Amino acid sequence: MPIINVDSWEGFTPEQKAKWITELTDVTVKLFNLPPDKVLVILRETPLTNWGQAGAIATDPDFLNKSRITEASS
Repeated sequence: MPIINVDSWEGFTPEQKAKWITELTDVTVKLFNLPPDKVLVILRETPLTNWGQAGAIATDPDFLNKSRITEASS
């Protein structure tokens, strides 16, 4: 039984999450020729205050720029 774990930022609507689960299930069923009841999808949403990249926290207004750092600081 495939278990699909998805970690994401919070903020998706219930409708988006329902469609996401449906689409992930459908593609897995088709790819592996499984019955739908054998596919488990788990969505875990993390608050932006608990998410960071390249040393920047996701709630920072300049997160997009700060999280694109490719070189370590000296």
